[in-house]
Amino acid sequence: MDFWVKMVLGKTSLIREIVSRNNKDIIINPSVKIAYFKQKLDNLNPEKTVIENVMEDSIQTQTTIRNVLGNLNIKGDQVYNLVRYLSGGEKVKVSLAKAILSNANFLILDEPTNFLDIQSIEGLEKMLKEYRGTVLLVSHDKTFIDNVVDNILIIENKKIIQYDGNYSKYLEEKQNKTDINKTIYSNNKLLLSFQITKLESEIAITTDNAKKEKLIEELDKIKAHYQNI
Repeated sequence: MDFWVKMVLGKTSLIREIVSRNNKDIIINPSVKIAYFKQKLDNLNPEKTVIENVMEDSIQTQTTIRNVLGNLNIKGDQVYNLVRYLSGGEKVKVSLAKAILSNANFLILDEPTNFLDIQSIEGLEKMLKEYRGTVLLVSHDKTFIDNVVDNILIIENKKIIQYDGNYSKYLEEKQNKTDINKTIYSNNKLLLSFQITKLESEIAITTDNAKKEKLIEELDKIKAHYQNI
């Protein structure tokens, strides 16, 4: 076991607690090395070049680093540009590359597709699919999640559900179950409604008082059940 959480937190608070390693309710294997990408981009040194920033925490060759930067659409002599002169989107790409290429085996990526162009998002998807460590991904981009994730854990009603498939497949299956339950519910209500109408008709024409009392008793039970479903 590399990672275990024993508490309920918001996503930002959870990430902070994981990174700090100070929460006794969050157990992390000592061998886990965390690289954290966040929108503040405070893992960059603005006075160093792109490639110098990425190489700081990396054990990869310059060729590998250039390939990763290329996947994020930073190519050629762009790697020698000072970070301070980059656009916001370019800084995001460098920060992502630095996290992915660091000597870490657990990536925490907080909204990594913000400010990225489509080509860079596709490059990021490719790299995450090939990444051999663990990725904790925070994203509102459902398409990106579907393209990267093939097994998910759903936290629902204080329970963790493991699902083999991407997020869209999970939502589709959940909706199908909901539709089936709605159909069953609707059919039950309709059947009970028919039974109520039939009993009311029988009660209206029955002259045998003993039989009428039994019919009324049965009607009351069905009406009570009808109101409770």
